[in-house]
Amino acid sequence: MSIDQLHELSQIADELRASADELAWRQVAVCRRFPSYDKVPDEDLHRSSRRNVFRVVETLHGRDLLPADISEDEGTSSRRRAIQGVPAEDVLACYWAVLSVLRDEFITRATLAGLPSAVVLAGTRRLWDMTERLGGVLMQARHEIDIDLARHDERQKMALLQRILSGNLLPSEVAHLGSAYGLEPDSKHWVFRARHPDGTPESLTRHIERTCAGQHFPALVGPIDGDLAGITCRRPSVNDDVTVLAIVGPFPLPMLGQAFAECTRLLNVAARYGKHGLVDRESLSVRIAVIEESEIGAALFHRYVATVLEESPIADLILESVQMYLAKHRRIQAAADALLIHSNTLRYRLEKYTSITGADLTDTEAIIEVWWALEYWRVRRDGVSQAGQLAQGTGP
Repeated sequence: MSIDQLHELSQIADELRASADELAWRQVAVCRRFPSYDKVPDEDLHRSSRRNVFRVVETLHGRDLLPADISEDEGTSSRRRAIQGVPAEDVLACYWAVLSVLRDEFITRATLAGLPSAVVLAGTRRLWDMTERLGGVLMQARHEIDIDLARHDERQKMALLQRILSGNLLPSEVAHLGSAYGLEPDSKHWVFRARHPDGTPESLTRHIERTCAGQHFPALVGPIDGDLAGITCRRPSVNDDVTVLAIVGPFPLPMLGQAFAECTRLLNVAARYGKHGLVDRESLSVRIAVIEESEIGAALFHRYVATVLEESPIADLILESVQMYLAKHRRIQAAADALLIHSNTLRYRLEKYTSITGADLTDTEAIIEVWWALEYWRVRRDGVSQAGQLAQGTGP
Protein backbone atom coordinates (compact mmCIF):
# COMPACT_ATOMS: atom_id res chain seq x y z
CA MET A 1 0.00 0.00 0.00
CA SER A 2 1.43 3.37 -1.05
CA ILE A 3 2.02 6.32 1.27
CA ASP A 4 -0.88 8.17 -0.33
CA GLN A 5 -3.21 5.21 0.27
CA LEU A 6 -2.10 4.97 3.89
CA HIS A 7 -2.79 8.68 4.28
CA GLU A 8 -6.29 8.20 2.84
CA LEU A 9 -7.00 5.38 5.33
CA SER A 10 -5.75 7.56 8.16
CA GLN A 11 -8.13 10.31 7.19
CA ILE A 12 -11.12 7.94 7.41
CA ALA A 13 -9.77 6.63 10.74
CA ASP A 14 -9.65 10.17 12.11
CA GLU A 15 -13.24 10.75 11.02
CA LEU A 16 -14.28 7.61 12.92
CA ARG A 17 -12.42 8.83 16.00
CA ALA A 18 -14.31 12.11 15.86
CA SER A 19 -17.60 10.16 15.83
CA ALA A 20 -16.53 7.74 18.61
CA ASP A 21 -19.35 8.60 21.00
CA GLU A 22 -22.11 8.28 18.39
CA LEU A 23 -20.65 5.03 17.03
CA ALA A 24 -20.40 3.63 20.56
CA TRP A 25 -24.10 4.19 21.19
CA ARG A 26 -24.96 2.52 17.90
CA GLN A 27 -23.05 -0.53 19.11
CA VAL A 28 -24.93 -0.42 22.41
CA ALA A 29 -28.18 -0.63 20.45
CA VAL A 30 -26.88 -3.74 18.69
CA CYS A 31 -25.94 -5.32 22.03
CA ARG A 32 -29.48 -4.81 23.25
CA ARG A 33 -30.70 -7.23 20.60
CA PHE A 34 -29.22 -9.99 22.77
CA PRO A 35 -31.50 -10.67 25.77
CA SER A 36 -28.58 -11.88 27.87
CA TYR A 37 -27.09 -8.38 27.68
CA ASP A 38 -30.06 -6.98 29.60
CA LYS A 39 -27.98 -7.51 32.75
CA VAL A 40 -25.18 -5.24 31.49
CA PRO A 41 -25.56 -1.49 32.25
CA ASP A 42 -25.52 1.00 29.36
CA GLU A 43 -22.42 2.78 30.64
CA ASP A 44 -20.57 -0.55 30.76
CA LEU A 45 -21.50 -1.36 27.17
CA HIS A 46 -20.70 2.19 26.05
CA ARG A 47 -17.24 1.96 27.56
CA SER A 48 -16.49 -1.29 25.73
CA SER A 49 -18.04 -0.02 22.49
CA ARG A 50 -15.96 3.15 22.61
CA ARG A 51 -12.87 1.00 22.94
CA ASN A 52 -13.96 -0.89 19.81
CA VAL A 53 -14.02 2.38 17.88
CA PHE A 54 -10.48 3.25 18.93
CA ARG A 55 -9.36 -0.30 18.17
CA VAL A 56 -10.66 0.17 14.60
CA VAL A 57 -9.01 3.59 14.36
CA GLU A 58 -5.60 2.26 15.43
CA THR A 59 -5.91 -0.74 13.10
CA LEU A 60 -6.58 1.51 10.12
CA HIS A 61 -3.51 3.51 11.14
CA GLY A 62 -1.55 0.26 11.06
CA ARG A 63 -0.99 0.20 14.82
CA ASP A 64 -1.91 -2.29 17.52
CA LEU A 65 -2.17 0.13 20.43
CA LEU A 66 -4.96 1.69 22.42
CA PRO A 67 -5.05 5.26 23.76
CA ALA A 68 -4.01 5.64 27.40
CA ASP A 69 -7.51 6.69 28.44
CA ILE A 70 -8.97 3.31 27.40
CA SER A 71 -9.31 1.53 30.73
CA GLU A 72 -9.74 -2.07 29.61
CA ASP A 73 -8.95 -4.42 26.77
CA GLU A 74 -11.11 -7.13 25.17
CA GLY A 75 -9.98 -9.81 27.61
CA THR A 76 -10.99 -7.74 30.63
CA SER A 77 -14.47 -6.99 29.29
CA SER A 78 -14.94 -10.66 28.30
CA ARG A 79 -14.15 -11.77 31.84
CA ARG A 80 -16.62 -9.23 33.22
CA ARG A 81 -19.36 -10.46 30.87
CA ALA A 82 -18.82 -13.96 32.26
CA ILE A 83 -19.32 -12.68 35.80
CA GLN A 84 -22.42 -10.82 34.62
CA GLY A 85 -23.81 -14.11 33.32
CA VAL A 86 -23.65 -13.48 29.58
CA PRO A 87 -23.15 -16.79 27.73
CA ALA A 88 -19.87 -17.18 25.84
CA GLU A 89 -21.64 -17.70 22.52
CA ASP A 90 -23.54 -14.42 22.98
CA VAL A 91 -20.33 -12.56 23.80
CA LEU A 92 -18.69 -13.69 20.57
CA ALA A 93 -21.82 -13.16 18.44
CA CYS A 94 -22.33 -9.68 19.86
CA TYR A 95 -18.68 -8.79 19.30
CA TRP A 96 -18.89 -9.76 15.64
CA ALA A 97 -22.17 -7.83 15.31
CA VAL A 98 -20.82 -4.57 16.74
CA LEU A 99 -17.57 -4.83 14.77
CA SER A 100 -19.65 -5.27 11.60
CA VAL A 101 -21.28 -1.91 12.42
CA LEU A 102 -17.84 -0.29 12.47
CA ARG A 103 -16.67 -2.08 9.31
CA ASP A 104 -19.80 -1.01 7.47
CA GLU A 105 -19.27 2.58 8.68
CA PHE A 106 -15.68 2.50 7.42
CA ILE A 107 -16.74 1.20 4.01
CA THR A 108 -19.52 3.82 3.72
CA ARG A 109 -17.23 6.73 4.62
CA ALA A 110 -14.37 5.49 2.46
CA THR A 111 -16.68 5.07 -0.53
CA LEU A 112 -18.21 8.54 -0.06
CA ALA A 113 -14.70 9.99 0.15
CA GLY A 114 -13.95 8.46 -3.23
CA LEU A 115 -11.18 6.14 -2.03
CA PRO A 116 -10.08 3.60 -4.63
CA SER A 117 -11.67 0.18 -4.26
CA ALA A 118 -8.23 -1.34 -3.61
CA VAL A 119 -7.74 0.94 -0.61
CA VAL A 120 -11.22 0.19 0.73
CA LEU A 121 -10.55 -3.54 0.34
CA ALA A 122 -7.20 -3.27 2.11
CA GLY A 123 -8.76 -1.41 5.03
CA THR A 124 -11.62 -3.90 5.25
CA ARG A 125 -9.15 -6.79 5.34
CA ARG A 126 -7.31 -5.13 8.19
CA LEU A 127 -10.55 -4.88 10.14
CA TRP A 128 -11.49 -8.50 9.41
CA ASP A 129 -8.08 -9.70 10.56
CA MET A 130 -8.39 -7.61 13.71
CA THR A 131 -11.87 -8.98 14.42
CA GLU A 132 -10.75 -12.59 14.08
CA ARG A 133 -7.66 -12.05 16.24
CA LEU A 134 -9.50 -10.25 19.02
CA GLY A 135 -12.38 -12.73 18.84
CA GLY A 136 -9.79 -15.33 19.82
CA VAL A 137 -8.66 -13.10 22.68
CA LEU A 138 -12.26 -12.84 23.87
CA MET A 139 -12.72 -16.62 23.86
CA GLN A 140 -9.41 -17.31 25.57
CA ALA A 141 -10.21 -14.85 28.33
CA ARG A 142 -13.68 -16.33 28.66
CA HIS A 143 -12.26 -19.83 28.88
CA GLU A 144 -9.91 -18.77 31.67
CA ILE A 145 -12.61 -17.05 33.69
CA ASP A 146 -15.00 -20.00 33.21
CA ILE A 147 -12.31 -22.28 34.64
CA ASP A 148 -11.73 -19.90 37.55
CA LEU A 149 -15.46 -19.66 38.26
CA ALA A 150 -15.82 -23.45 38.10
CA ARG A 151 -12.93 -23.87 40.50
CA HIS A 152 -14.41 -21.28 42.85
CA ASP A 153 -17.79 -23.01 42.76
CA GLU A 154 -16.14 -26.38 43.35
CA ARG A 155 -14.22 -25.00 46.35
CA GLN A 156 -17.42 -23.56 47.79
CA LYS A 157 -19.24 -26.84 47.23
CA MET A 158 -16.48 -28.86 48.90
CA ALA A 159 -16.35 -26.45 51.83
CA LEU A 160 -20.11 -26.79 52.30
CA LEU A 161 -19.91 -30.59 52.06
CA GLN A 162 -17.21 -30.76 54.72
CA ARG A 163 -19.06 -28.37 57.03
CA ILE A 164 -22.30 -30.37 56.72
CA LEU A 165 -20.64 -33.74 57.26
CA SER A 166 -18.51 -32.51 60.14
CA GLY A 167 -21.66 -31.31 61.91
CA ASN A 168 -20.37 -27.72 62.15
CA LEU A 169 -23.57 -26.15 60.84
CA LEU A 170 -26.85 -25.47 62.56
CA PRO A 171 -29.90 -27.11 60.92
CA SER A 172 -31.06 -23.71 59.70
CA GLU A 173 -27.63 -23.09 58.13
CA VAL A 174 -27.67 -26.47 56.40
CA ALA A 175 -31.08 -25.70 54.90
CA HIS A 176 -30.08 -22.16 53.85
CA LEU A 177 -26.64 -22.91 52.39
CA GLY A 178 -27.66 -26.27 50.95
CA SER A 179 -30.58 -24.78 49.02
CA ALA A 180 -28.09 -23.42 46.46
CA TYR A 181 -27.24 -27.03 45.57
CA GLY A 182 -30.74 -28.46 45.69
CA LEU A 183 -30.87 -29.62 49.31
CA GLU A 184 -34.48 -29.08 50.33
CA PRO A 185 -35.40 -28.64 54.03
CA ASP A 186 -37.83 -31.58 54.09
CA SER A 187 -35.74 -33.91 51.94
CA LYS A 188 -33.90 -37.03 53.08
CA HIS A 189 -30.55 -38.13 51.73
CA TRP A 190 -28.01 -40.93 51.84
CA VAL A 191 -24.57 -40.29 53.26
CA PHE A 192 -21.56 -42.34 52.25
CA ARG A 193 -17.85 -42.66 52.83
CA ALA A 194 -15.73 -44.75 50.45
CA ARG A 195 -12.14 -45.94 50.52
CA HIS A 196 -10.11 -47.09 47.52
CA PRO A 197 -6.55 -48.46 47.58
CA ASP A 198 -5.45 -45.70 45.20
CA GLY A 199 -7.10 -42.82 47.05
CA THR A 200 -10.13 -41.20 45.41
CA PRO A 201 -10.16 -42.24 41.73
CA GLU A 202 -12.00 -40.03 39.30
CA SER A 203 -14.01 -42.98 37.98
CA LEU A 204 -15.62 -43.61 41.37
CA THR A 205 -16.51 -39.93 41.73
CA ARG A 206 -18.08 -39.77 38.28
CA HIS A 207 -19.94 -43.05 38.86
CA ILE A 208 -21.60 -41.75 42.02
CA GLU A 209 -22.36 -38.36 40.51
CA ARG A 210 -23.97 -40.06 37.50
CA THR A 211 -25.98 -42.73 39.33
CA CYS A 212 -26.96 -40.97 42.55
CA ALA A 213 -28.06 -37.52 41.44
CA GLY A 214 -31.69 -36.49 41.60
CA GLN A 215 -33.80 -34.30 39.37
CA HIS A 216 -33.07 -31.15 41.39
CA PHE A 217 -30.07 -32.27 43.43
CA PRO A 218 -26.71 -33.21 41.89
CA ALA A 219 -24.80 -35.43 44.30
CA LEU A 220 -22.37 -33.58 46.56
CA VAL A 221 -19.18 -35.62 46.34
CA GLY A 222 -15.63 -34.80 47.40
CA PRO A 223 -12.46 -35.99 49.12
CA ILE A 224 -12.31 -35.99 52.92
CA ASP A 225 -9.17 -37.17 54.72
CA GLY A 226 -8.08 -39.39 51.83
CA ASP A 227 -11.53 -40.97 51.37
CA LEU A 228 -14.40 -40.08 49.08
CA ALA A 229 -17.49 -38.84 50.88
CA GLY A 230 -20.78 -37.33 49.90
CA ILE A 231 -24.49 -36.74 50.12
CA THR A 232 -26.81 -38.29 47.56
CA CYS A 233 -30.55 -38.62 47.02
CA ARG A 234 -30.21 -42.22 45.77
CA ARG A 235 -28.58 -45.20 47.45
CA PRO A 236 -24.93 -45.24 46.28
CA SER A 237 -23.16 -48.18 44.69
CA VAL A 238 -19.58 -49.05 43.72
CA ASN A 239 -18.19 -49.67 40.23
CA ASP A 240 -15.18 -51.87 41.01
CA ASP A 241 -14.05 -54.82 43.12
CA VAL A 242 -11.64 -53.03 45.46
CA THR A 243 -13.60 -50.10 46.88
CA VAL A 244 -15.31 -50.38 50.25
CA LEU A 245 -18.22 -47.96 50.54
CA ALA A 246 -20.15 -47.44 53.78
CA ILE A 247 -23.64 -45.96 53.59
CA VAL A 248 -26.33 -44.84 56.00
CA GLY A 249 -29.68 -43.31 55.29
CA PRO A 250 -31.85 -41.86 54.18
CA PHE A 251 -31.72 -39.12 56.83
CA PRO A 252 -33.19 -35.59 57.08
CA LEU A 253 -30.82 -32.63 56.66
CA PRO A 254 -30.30 -31.90 60.39
CA MET A 255 -28.97 -35.46 60.91
CA LEU A 256 -26.45 -35.60 58.06
CA GLY A 257 -23.53 -34.85 60.38
CA GLN A 258 -24.50 -37.73 62.68
CA ALA A 259 -25.01 -39.94 59.63
CA PHE A 260 -21.48 -39.24 58.43
CA ALA A 261 -20.03 -40.10 61.84
CA GLU A 262 -21.85 -43.44 61.57
CA CYS A 263 -20.48 -43.89 58.04
CA THR A 264 -16.95 -43.35 59.29
CA ARG A 265 -17.53 -45.90 62.02
CA LEU A 266 -18.87 -48.50 59.57
CA LEU A 267 -16.06 -47.87 57.10
CA ASN A 268 -13.40 -48.39 59.75
CA VAL A 269 -15.01 -51.67 60.81
CA ALA A 270 -15.28 -52.84 57.19
CA ALA A 271 -11.66 -51.89 56.52
CA ARG A 272 -10.50 -53.88 59.55
CA TYR A 273 -12.31 -56.91 58.14
CA GLY A 274 -10.84 -56.34 54.67
CA LYS A 275 -14.28 -56.08 53.13
CA HIS A 276 -15.02 -54.65 49.68
CA GLY A 277 -18.16 -53.34 48.03
CA LEU A 278 -21.16 -51.80 49.74
CA VAL A 279 -21.46 -52.12 53.51
CA ASP A 280 -24.05 -50.88 55.97
CA ARG A 281 -25.08 -51.59 59.53
CA GLU A 282 -27.10 -54.65 58.52
CA SER A 283 -24.30 -56.26 56.52
CA LEU A 284 -21.69 -55.70 59.24
CA SER A 285 -24.08 -56.62 62.04
CA VAL A 286 -22.37 -57.85 65.22
CA ARG A 287 -18.93 -57.40 63.62
CA ILE A 288 -19.21 -53.76 64.65
CA ALA A 289 -19.20 -54.84 68.29
CA VAL A 290 -16.29 -57.22 67.67
CA ILE A 291 -14.16 -54.28 66.56
CA GLU A 292 -15.40 -51.68 69.00
CA GLU A 293 -15.95 -53.71 72.17
CA SER A 294 -12.27 -54.56 72.50
CA GLU A 295 -12.40 -55.44 76.21
CA ILE A 296 -15.03 -58.11 75.59
CA GLY A 297 -13.12 -59.38 72.59
CA ALA A 298 -9.86 -59.57 74.54
CA ALA A 299 -11.48 -61.54 77.37
CA LEU A 300 -13.09 -64.02 74.99
CA PHE A 301 -9.86 -64.30 73.02
CA HIS A 302 -7.90 -65.34 76.09
CA ARG A 303 -10.53 -67.93 77.00
CA TYR A 304 -11.25 -69.49 73.62
CA VAL A 305 -8.19 -68.77 71.45
CA ALA A 306 -5.08 -67.98 73.48
CA THR A 307 -5.28 -71.27 75.37
CA VAL A 308 -5.27 -73.20 72.08
CA LEU A 309 -2.36 -71.17 70.73
CA GLU A 310 -0.39 -71.93 73.91
CA GLU A 311 -1.13 -75.65 74.20
CA SER A 312 -1.40 -77.10 70.69
CA PRO A 313 1.29 -77.32 67.99
CA ILE A 314 -1.48 -77.30 65.37
CA ALA A 315 -3.37 -74.40 66.95
CA ASP A 316 -3.90 -72.51 63.68
CA LEU A 317 -5.40 -75.58 62.00
CA ILE A 318 -7.70 -76.24 64.95
CA LEU A 319 -8.91 -72.65 65.15
CA GLU A 320 -9.47 -72.35 61.40
CA SER A 321 -11.40 -75.63 61.48
CA VAL A 322 -13.68 -74.36 64.26
CA GLN A 323 -14.18 -71.12 62.36
CA MET A 324 -15.16 -72.96 59.17
CA TYR A 325 -17.41 -75.32 61.13
CA LEU A 326 -19.36 -72.37 62.50
CA ALA A 327 -19.39 -70.63 59.10
CA LYS A 328 -20.94 -73.75 57.54
CA HIS A 329 -23.72 -73.81 60.14
CA ARG A 330 -22.06 -76.67 62.04
CA ARG A 331 -22.34 -79.09 59.14
CA ILE A 332 -19.38 -81.46 59.38
CA GLN A 333 -19.21 -82.56 55.75
CA ALA A 334 -19.67 -79.06 54.31
CA ALA A 335 -16.92 -77.67 56.56
CA ALA A 336 -14.58 -80.57 55.80
CA ASP A 337 -15.08 -80.12 52.05
CA ALA A 338 -14.33 -76.39 52.36
CA LEU A 339 -11.13 -77.18 54.31
CA LEU A 340 -10.16 -79.98 51.87
CA ILE A 341 -9.83 -82.49 54.71
CA HIS A 342 -11.56 -85.73 55.72
CA SER A 343 -14.62 -85.39 57.96
CA ASN A 344 -12.92 -87.52 60.66
CA THR A 345 -9.97 -85.10 60.66
CA LEU A 346 -12.38 -82.26 61.28
CA ARG A 347 -14.09 -84.17 64.10
CA TYR A 348 -10.71 -84.77 65.71
CA ARG A 349 -9.83 -81.07 65.59
CA LEU A 350 -13.19 -80.04 67.02
CA GLU A 351 -12.82 -82.54 69.87
CA LYS A 352 -9.30 -81.24 70.50
CA TYR A 353 -10.62 -77.68 70.64
CA THR A 354 -13.34 -78.69 73.12
CA SER A 355 -10.88 -80.54 75.35
CA ILE A 356 -8.53 -77.53 75.52
CA THR A 357 -11.10 -74.74 75.99
CA GLY A 358 -14.04 -76.58 77.54
CA ALA A 359 -16.34 -74.94 74.98
CA ASP A 360 -19.54 -76.83 74.22
CA LEU A 361 -20.11 -76.29 70.49
CA THR A 362 -23.72 -77.43 70.83
CA ASP A 363 -24.59 -74.65 73.31
CA THR A 364 -25.90 -71.44 71.74
CA GLU A 365 -24.25 -69.05 74.22
CA ALA A 366 -20.92 -70.86 73.93
CA ILE A 367 -21.11 -70.74 70.13
CA ILE A 368 -21.67 -66.95 70.22
CA GLU A 369 -18.68 -66.46 72.51
CA VAL A 370 -16.43 -68.74 70.44
CA TRP A 371 -17.47 -67.00 67.21
CA TRP A 372 -16.75 -63.61 68.77
CA ALA A 373 -13.34 -64.76 70.01
CA LEU A 374 -12.39 -66.19 66.63
CA GLU A 375 -13.50 -63.04 64.80
CA TYR A 376 -11.44 -60.96 67.24
CA TRP A 377 -8.46 -63.26 66.59
CA ARG A 378 -8.87 -63.08 62.82
CA VAL A 379 -9.03 -59.29 62.67
CA ARG A 380 -6.15 -58.97 65.08
CA ARG A 381 -4.06 -61.53 63.16
CA ASP A 382 -4.78 -59.91 59.77
CA GLY A 383 -3.92 -56.48 61.17
CA VAL A 384 -0.55 -57.71 62.45
CA SER A 385 0.12 -59.44 59.11
CA GLN A 386 -0.60 -56.27 57.11
CA ALA A 387 1.54 -54.20 59.42
CA GLY A 388 4.42 -56.64 58.94
CA GLN A 389 4.05 -56.51 55.16
CA LEU A 390 4.07 -52.75 55.16
CA ALA A 391 7.18 -52.69 57.39
CA GLN A 392 8.97 -54.97 54.93
CA GLY A 393 7.74 -53.03 51.92
CA THR A 394 5.71 -55.98 50.59
CA GLY A 395 2.22 -54.84 51.58
CA PRO A 396 -0.44 -53.50 49.25
